[in-house]
Amino acid sequence: MITFYEYTRQPRYWIAHDEQGYWLVPARDGGWQERTPFVGHAVNLRPLAAMDGIDLGLPPGAPTSPG
Repeated sequence: MITFYEYTRQPRYWIAHDEQGYWLVPARDGGWQERTPFVGHAVNLRPLAAMDGIDLGLPPGAPTSPG
């Protein structure tokens, strides 16, 4: 399962958490391919309410939760 969070210190980026760790993901179409490891503080994260119609380009069948 991939869970997404807003990153309040860097707008229009989301944080994704999966079995491999935390990722900084640009909040735009195709952003999943541009993800980088996230290094930050959990206090700057809040659950993502909706993906606003953005297609990150996740792998087919990837189970996700907006937050």
